[in-house]
Amino acid sequence: MEVIPSDFINIPNASDEKLTGVTTGATELTVAGATFTAGGIKIGDIVYDTTNSVVAKVTAIVSDTELALDDGNGVVVNIGAGANFSIYSDTNKAAVLYIGVAGDLRIEMAYSGQELTFVAAANGYHPIQVIKVFSTGTAASAIIALW
Repeated sequence: MEVIPSDFINIPNASDEKLTGVTTGATELTVAGATFTAGGIKIGDIVYDTTNSVVAKVTAIVSDTELALDDGNGVVVNIGAGANFSIYSDTNKAAVLYIGVAGDLRIEMAYSGQELTFVAAANGYHPIQVIKVFSTGTAASAIIALW
């Protein structure tokens, strides 16, 4: 699963995907005909906007077709119409990383919670157990999480 770095939101586990779709409205996250309440979507779930490389947390279930989102630090996130998205449970499962483009990599370790920065991390596999890739301090890109 491609990682969208965030200073506040953990990497979701691909096996915890609850719903995918395409947004239809211009508010935080709107999908015509969705069933967010019946579909088990909960406050705290993680939303990946794979069209715009945006990650957010569900802060409210406004209706069956609309969710309120923020960046994990209280800033409202709006995902415009036509964006592909996936919603995941926030289960904090450790992942190892593959880096496609070398650069600095700032991460949070899964079991200790320690924050580390790997300076000029090479492209390739990195067998470290992580739960977060920070956007601040990360220059590496094309990062893939593996479980």
